[in-house]
Amino acid sequence: MADFIQALDPSKLVLVGTTLSFVTSAFSAPAYNLPIFLFGTYAQESAEAVQSSKTFTFLLAGSMLYDIIWMVRNPQNWFIRTLTILLLILKIPTTFSFVTALQQRGAQFSGLGIRGNDLSGATGE
Repeated sequence: MADFIQALDPSKLVLVGTTLSFVTSAFSAPAYNLPIFLFGTYAQESAEAVQSSKTFTFLLAGSMLYDIIWMVRNPQNWFIRTLTILLLILKIPTTFSFVTALQQRGAQFSGLGIRGNDLSGATGE
């Protein structure tokens, strides 16, 4: 699974997410997706902006829960609902690809206890 995630291109995932967000923004859909993905486009373009990439990763991961809540509470046309679900599904590999890219740059997620490539937890040493 790690090889699959490393093979993903974050820029293409963000571009597809931005496009889907733009298409659904004219209809009854979550309004926050387009600004988040536009911010992701900026964060992805700047290789030195580690903090911006971290912020985008956390926003994207958090917005998945908001998407589910939004879809439960708001009616949508079946086609727009399908696009919204596809966007929600797209957020999963996009989040993982940004986490992987940040770890390759040496970024640490101190709030989550994740350091570099160490996802196994404490070793007792």
